[in-house]
Amino acid sequence: MHARPAAELAALAKQFKSTILLCSGGKEANPKNIISVLALGLKKGSVIDLKIEGEDSEEALQAVVSFFDNIH
Repeated sequence: MHARPAAELAALAKQFKSTILLCSGGKEANPKNIISVLALGLKKGSVIDLKIEGEDSEEALQAVVSFFDNIH
């Protein structure tokens, strides 16, 4: 994942109070932190697991899944 989509993901994730974690390749990243996301080394076709906990977790899940569904 390049810096621009990582920044867009961080801006999106920061809208939610829930704790959000992206998991891929045995690593975890907080999508509210651009550097953390870039460190995952995500590429097109990467498998990502989401862990989301908190009061707005359903909304956060929908938003993050939609983000990845629409990334180019």
